[in-house]
Formats: sequence, C-alpha cells, structure tokens
Amino acid sequence: MKRAELTEFFEERGVVLFDAAMGTALIAAGMPSGMGSEEMNLSAPDTVFRIHCENIEAGSDVVTSNTFGVSQMMIRGKKEGALEALREAVCLAKQAASGRRSRLACLCVGPVGELLGPLGDVSYEAAAELFALQAEAGAAAGADFIMLETFADAEEFAHAAVAAVGASDLPVLGTMTFGENCRSFMGASPIDVARRNDEQAIGLFALGANCTLGPEEIVPVVKEFIDAVGGLPVIAQPNAGLPVYKAGGSVYEMTPADFAAGAEKLLALGISAIGGCCGTTPDMIALVRGIIDKRRNER
Repeated sequence: MKRAELTEFFEERGVVLFDAAMGTALIAAGMPSGMGSEEMNLSAPDTVFRIHCENIEAGSDVVTSNTFGVSQMMIRGKKEGALEALREAVCLAKQAASGRRSRLACLCVGPVGELLGPLGDVSYEAAAELFALQAEAGAAAGADFIMLETFADAEEFAHAAVAAVGASDLPVLGTMTFGENCRSFMGASPIDVARRNDEQAIGLFALGANCTLGPEEIVPVVKEFIDAVGGLPVIAQPNAGLPVYKAGGSVYEMTPADFAAGAEKLLALGISAIGGCCGTTPDMIALVRGIIDKRRNER
C-alpha cells in the first residue's frame, strides 16, 4: 500500500478503528505459560486467526499482526525462527482482513526490550538492522503498512522509524508509551518525538501514544501530540486501565462501557485513529465502533 492510498483510507473513515489486545486474547485462549505470543503464530495459527476475525466482527478497520515480541526474539539470537513467526503472523492477519471489504492488516514492530546504546549491550545500529529485517519481511508477506508500537526510548523509536521507512515502500506509523507526566520512560515528551520526526525528515505517516495509560489518563499525552505533529494523523491506543493482581496474575477490571466512555473523550479531541492495548477486548472495540459511527452520522 502506498502512502497516498493509506491517506485515502484514513480520509474515507474519518477515524480508523484498530483492534484490541492480542496478548490479552491469547492468554484468555489458554496460551501456555512462558510461551511468547509470537510463537502462537506457528503452534496455534487457528487461534490467532480467530482472534483477528473477532476484532473485525467487532468493527475494526485494521487488524495488527501478532508480532510485537519478534524484536525481542531476534535479539535473543532466534532470528530465523522470529522471521518465520513474523511471516506467518502477517499472512494470518492479511487472510482475516482480505475476507472483509476494505479491511487492512498492519505489521506490528515492537522494541527490543533492552536498554540500548551506551547504557546497554546492544547498539542502536544493531537494533536498527533487526527493525529493517522485520519491515522487509512484513512487506514481502503482504502487510498493508507498518506500526511501531510501545517504544519507551525515543532514540530507539527514531532508529526503528528510519529503518522501517528505508526498508520498504510501506507507510510507517508509530506510537510511543508515556506516563501520566507526559514523559516516556527515558524522559522524552510527545513534542520531542514529533519535532524529531519533522526535523530529521523521518517520514512517519502518523504518530501517537499507546499502552501504560487508560483512555482518560492518556488524554493529556494525546493533546500534546495533536499540538505538535503539524497536521499528521494522531493515534491513541490506551490500555483498559491498570491491572489488578489476583491469584498470581494480572486482571483488567475496566468494563467495556467505561473504556468506551474514555474513548469518547479521545475522539472528541479530533484524533484520526483509535484502538486498544493491554487488557482490551473485542467487546470494547465494538462499543467504540458504535460511537464512531454515531458521530459520523450526526455530522
């Protein structure tokens, strides 16, 4: 998919609705303890495919490949296995999307999960090579575009963006994760991220925030992006609030109605895309779909 085609896709919809959390759904489906979610693409492809279909039935315009952990898998030395899992994941997402009119499948690329550069054992340049390999493989497998997700280090995010943009012709979107102080784990603000994309001419199609915060808590972060991006589409993919630990595991207790109420506040800001991160479900996506459609019909 070319940039102009994705622009048309966004403009036609007004607000693009992404999907709910894959990891949450896989855990609910009985993913074995200790298994990386990306391994499920090979060991249980029917389960991954079913989850994509459930999100499309809920109203998602885009389904996201089950590849968030591939970067971490590659950094552990399992490059070939990781790329095999990635290719299968894109095929599953594309298969689910292509059976429905005007649905897209995006390649998810996550961070390496380690400190990089002088603070860590892996250089930013080495990580960028892994990001480029994922972009190339995802494009070859049929992804419509690329989504960088849940980066906490703005330097790693920039290297990932440059690598992904340079490795394929697909549009690249990106979200970082921030705390309630509107700063990333490494101290960057949304303004810092937007400025770097502009000043270095990185060429991201859209920017935004995901994970860490619930739909209401993420509002100040999203406002900063809207003010800073200079007209680029802004994405918000919040968590279903904070997890509560019960019986040795984490449980998200936010109801679909509460998530949708928070999502409505994000939509009122004028964002271009919304979806769900940790703890979110297709039931939540379905309610957000209803809000988007109602807002569109009222205009």
